[in-house]
Amino acid sequence: MNHTVTQHRGGNAPADAHSGEGSYDLKPIYPAMLRVMELVGRPRINPADGNYVPSGFEGYDKRTNGFARGTLTVISGWTLADSRNLQLDIVRHAAVSGLPSAIFCPRLSGYEIAVRIMSAETDMPMKALLSDDSLDEDERGLCDVFCSLCEHMPLYVNSERSITLDSIMDACRRLKRTVDLKLIALHRIDAIANNSGCELGKALDRLASFANEIDTAIIVTSAMEQGRARIDGRRPLFLHLKNSETVFQYADTVLIAHRPGLYDEKTDPNETELILAKHPWLSPCTFNLRLKPEYSKFTDQ
Repeated sequence: MNHTVTQHRGGNAPADAHSGEGSYDLKPIYPAMLRVMELVGRPRINPADGNYVPSGFEGYDKRTNGFARGTLTVISGWTLADSRNLQLDIVRHAAVSGLPSAIFCPRLSGYEIAVRIMSAETDMPMKALLSDDSLDEDERGLCDVFCSLCEHMPLYVNSERSITLDSIMDACRRLKRTVDLKLIALHRIDAIANNSGCELGKALDRLASFANEIDTAIIVTSAMEQGRARIDGRRPLFLHLKNSETVFQYADTVLIAHRPGLYDEKTDPNETELILAKHPWLSPCTFNLRLKPEYSKFTDQ
């Protein structure tokens, strides 16, 4: 039996399933429930289908499934460099997995991004890559191989300082049509909002809608408040984010990178807490990472 129900806009309209304009169908729950059962107990992250974008961090991906398409994630931290490197790690992992990704990073040139990616993927220190004679023949060969692989890496970079939201959206719509873009990363959303002549809340509102429109995961970095909590190196909380109420309203997920050792001499400065401050279905929790500054990347602890 067909249980499809037809409703009409307007309280006095007759309940006629063939009335045409002004009607919409309500579908039974059972087909959607069958889809849920197909997913129960199965690994969520499959680069082949691209429903989720992996972060590249095992503990985080196992617990959260990564970043769902159509969602907005905000990354922050007491230092913008940490949130930027974390964002770049996520973009790198996605692109290496074959998921088309775009990053808009007004603070880094395409060359600087390329150096960081090569260092992170080859485990060649950035200092060695930028030196005249630090690499031996085998190390040079490894870099050559990785460079060749990048010919087909679906990663697209824009480092224009004056980029606006309209320009970003237009570029991403084109990439969505041509390569089925799966991930968009914007560094310094506050600066991009200023370039666009709008407040942070309006920018986040537009990005949240845009993520849903093109069915793509969007990850932005945002600053923390400048204040006593930062100076003291306190463990950052959601309320320490700039415009925290606005971020809470529009972001599906909020991540905060925190390195206690920057403020406590007794703690390793590279030990990192990845704080999951907001998530659609998980309570706040923490994942342990480690910064490897010589390679410009974070790794699982």
